[in-house]
Amino acid sequence: MPDFMEVAGIDNVQISSTVSFSALNGMLFGPFWGALITLSGFSLYKISAGTFFTMSTFSLLSLIFNAMTSIVSGLIVNREHKAAKAIFFGLICIWYLFDVGRTAYLYPWYHLLVLGAFVYFDRLILKKSITSRLFIFVSLFFASLLGVLTDHMAGSISYHLLYDLPASAYKSVILVYPVERTILAFFPAFLVYVLIVVFKDILLSSGDIESDINDRKSRDLDEYIKNDVLDILKNDEK
Repeated sequence: MPDFMEVAGIDNVQISSTVSFSALNGMLFGPFWGALITLSGFSLYKISAGTFFTMSTFSLLSLIFNAMTSIVSGLIVNREHKAAKAIFFGLICIWYLFDVGRTAYLYPWYHLLVLGAFVYFDRLILKKSITSRLFIFVSLFFASLLGVLTDHMAGSISYHLLYDLPASAYKSVILVYPVERTILAFFPAFLVYVLIVVFKDILLSSGDIESDINDRKSRDLDEYIKNDVLDILKNDEK
């Protein structure tokens, strides 16, 4: 996936699409293995490209933020919502501990909106996502979006600590980053949704397949008895 270029954002007008793959890893492999795959995969890629040892401090920290994305997304898919919400809300609280956070107090508005919506639909998603395809996608989209926004919040805090970015810079992108992050979260959620729906249909149809196989075996057995066994018995009688 291409990166977002020529966009005003925290990452020096370039938003990396690697965070989408981080969310994808978490949803596919769970919080532990997903984070491990993300961390090791991106690190090995940087090492093989010969850029790992020239990476800036923020770029190195971004590997950890990507792993955090996998953790949060994986926790939500595994129905461990409390842990995911604790990590997500904890980062928002850390933001407000700094002067820049209290000055640009509206900066995490989208994070709070998404968290509030997730808390509101939490029980409904747990009940409906078992039977409703719509709620399956909603659940996956929340998992992906909270993971992607976890990376964004952690990155914003670290960027301020490393480069002392003023509050005005954060205020300038207050309506831009929600669009970027929503797009980045949509693709992994949609991909996993397609995979789940396909495998779900296969599993649901497997009962019919098994029934067809049993019917075929029964017909073959009947034909064997009629054609072979009866002939053997007749020959023995003769």
